[in-house]
Amino acid sequence: MERRDAMTRRLILMRHGQAHPLQPQQEDFSRTLTERGGHDAEVMGRLLMRRGWVPDGIVASPAERTSATARIVAIACGFDVSRITFAPDLYLADAEQYWQTLETQDAALGCLLICGHNPGLSRLASRLGKPAKRRELPTAGLVTGVWQAAGWRGLELGMAQDCEPAGPQD
Repeated sequence: MERRDAMTRRLILMRHGQAHPLQPQQEDFSRTLTERGGHDAEVMGRLLMRRGWVPDGIVASPAERTSATARIVAIACGFDVSRITFAPDLYLADAEQYWQTLETQDAALGCLLICGHNPGLSRLASRLGKPAKRRELPTAGLVTGVWQAAGWRGLELGMAQDCEPAGPQD
């Protein structure tokens, strides 16, 4: 289990699991996870548990595929599903919107998971750490960043440490 102190902030950016293709007369928002998408989300929740990265908070887009991913991950890593926050402004958000969401989080949360969509999520992940590095998150993929700071507001993207990507095959 990872040792956390009051000054450590771990951000986990996670892309939703694989979703069914958009069907005629279907709204993108209502796309559901495939069987593989659900399986991969469960694998990633167990990976978070193994690595000691169980979040203190989860914020997710309310789109069906993203909310399902967040719930499956939460169950797999022992996070109380009723504590997931669904933020409508994260649906197809850009990198800046994800970052703004991060900055509004309670300083008591030492480890935060944000579950969302590409391309915004991968664009934000690419800006973590120095030097910036292109990171294309696969479905159910994640990347983490760690800062030594008292809270989430005012963090600098480029100052993140331990920017570890992980996917369902890891």
